[in-house]
Amino acid sequence: MTIIEQGVLHIFRLRQFYLNHLKRKMFNKIVVLYSAVMIVLFAIAATLVYQYQTQRILREQTDANLKSAHVLNIYLSRQYESIQNIFQQIYGDATLSDELIYFLNNEYESYLKYRLDLYTKTGEQRLRSFNTLLKNYLEQEPSAKSVSIYSYPNDFYMHISRTNQQLNNESGSKSKWETWFARREQHNWDTMPLNELSGSAPGSSARSYSYSRELKDPWTLERVGMLNVEFDARQISTWLESRASVKGRIMVLNAQGTVIYDSEDVYYGQTYPYHLEPEKAGDWVELDEPSKVNMLNVGNAGLSVVGIVSKSSIEENTESLRTGLILVTLVFMAASFAITFTIVRKFSKKVQRIIRSMNRIGEGDLSTRIQMSGEDELQQISRRFNDMGDRLEQYIDKMYTSEIKQKNAELVALQSQINPHFLYNTLESIRMKAYFVGAKEVGQMIYSLSVMFKNMVKKSTMVTVEEEIDMCSVYLDLFRIRYEGRLETKIEVDPEIQSLSIIKLLVQPIVENYIVHGFRPLEDNNKISVRAQGAEDRVVITVSDNGTGIPEDKLIQIRQTLDKVLQPPDKGYRSIGLMNVHERIVLNYGSDYGVTIRSTEGQGTEVRMEIPKLRKGETT
Repeated sequence: MTIIEQGVLHIFRLRQFYLNHLKRKMFNKIVVLYSAVMIVLFAIAATLVYQYQTQRILREQTDANLKSAHVLNIYLSRQYESIQNIFQQIYGDATLSDELIYFLNNEYESYLKYRLDLYTKTGEQRLRSFNTLLKNYLEQEPSAKSVSIYSYPNDFYMHISRTNQQLNNESGSKSKWETWFARREQHNWDTMPLNELSGSAPGSSARSYSYSRELKDPWTLERVGMLNVEFDARQISTWLESRASVKGRIMVLNAQGTVIYDSEDVYYGQTYPYHLEPEKAGDWVELDEPSKVNMLNVGNAGLSVVGIVSKSSIEENTESLRTGLILVTLVFMAASFAITFTIVRKFSKKVQRIIRSMNRIGEGDLSTRIQMSGEDELQQISRRFNDMGDRLEQYIDKMYTSEIKQKNAELVALQSQINPHFLYNTLESIRMKAYFVGAKEVGQMIYSLSVMFKNMVKKSTMVTVEEEIDMCSVYLDLFRIRYEGRLETKIEVDPEIQSLSIIKLLVQPIVENYIVHGFRPLEDNNKISVRAQGAEDRVVITVSDNGTGIPEDKLIQIRQTLDKVLQPPDKGYRSIGLMNVHERIVLNYGSDYGVTIRSTEGQGTEVRMEIPKLRKGETT
């Protein structure tokens, strides 16, 4: 047996199972449908609970991450303020600033002599110095590892730590650190290179970051050196663990995007590869993976604290929740199925009886009624159904039949309303032509009139588009002969719609309106065009002229009448033909079709008719 044959066999078996156990057994169908609904509801409920719990966990972790970011923000703000306090003390005390400038501008031996002379002059036992100020700072700031002061003029630097102090004046030092100091002139915060200014032991992997600021002579504003404070990044981790429950990732970035602290130690010392926007804080951002981002600026320090909660960390915390929800949902589904099966089974017999009666009604026997004893809900359904059947038969007999009769009567009445009006104007045109010209062209006009009579006396109310336009052309020929040289006509018909069906005498009343109301008999440039074309599922017939047009107030009244805003006009109304055409279109084809009109007084009028594309014998 081929694969195709096996597939056909499986489809046949499934169909037989559906016919035998579902389609023909209401009991099984109700159980299956109700169970399916309950499964969907339980699944939706479980999903909503899971989403709620996920959002709660996400919110908790994001809040915890934000709290950690706030704690670190306070920590870094204090660091920055303490450093700025040092500079304020140095520049606020003339003795300290003069001493520091002298130290940077002279050899160390000269500086010692300067200190000795200063001590001798003042006579103070404890003379304040920048060295003492920096050592006190290191004792009070546990996160600071060391302070280094670099002299631009003399190419040396002093390294001060908690345990020692050393002066380095090795050759080549300036060129060696020139690039690094040039970069520190641009931004204050940065990571520290290992084994250099910090004095780290070779092979040490301790992470450090530092704050640097240039020193200037307060009198000349000349750049004389740089002060660099080195901090131990491990103190940040200790601070966070002691004051907050760290959730997610915490990083500190300087103004150029360099990472000076990374709780996961991945991007330390590197430029962070992703652009973070403060206005998107709290939104999902595509980083190494989709993550929630909290971003805080550390005052005026030029640092940003970034907290990141990754989507994978959220999924790890919700894995056990997801497993538990699945198990609980399965248990509830099984219980729901068992309860449904027990309850619905009691109504199986009555339902089968209703099905048999409904099958007979479905076959077209509207006289069939459901007979059922009792006073339960199923009996009420059968009684209501019987009442509905009675009303349906009455409605068909009363409304449908009377509607057909009424429609035919209206069509006949509207058709008869057009004919006398049309014949009167046509005969009057022939009479006037005979009076003014004599019998010279009467024969041609009588021939045209006979063609129109022949079309009008046909009992059929439907003709082809070609026949309707031909009749309109013959009608125009009568007036073209009467007003020789003063009327120009143009007829265009799309060949694709010539054989389509249309109501008889739709176009002629519109043309007649032009002849009676818009034609200018004293002028020789009168023009009228009739164009019939297809537009998707519609036939569009446009009659346009360059006649006298319609005044604005009268045009508004006509449009309101077409839209049923005003009552239909009486027989003396000048646009009775236009209203007649519109009503017949709506009556036959529905309110989606009809007549629209545009006109400018003194320039002309355009009437547009839209009907559906129907071939002979077709109905809307």
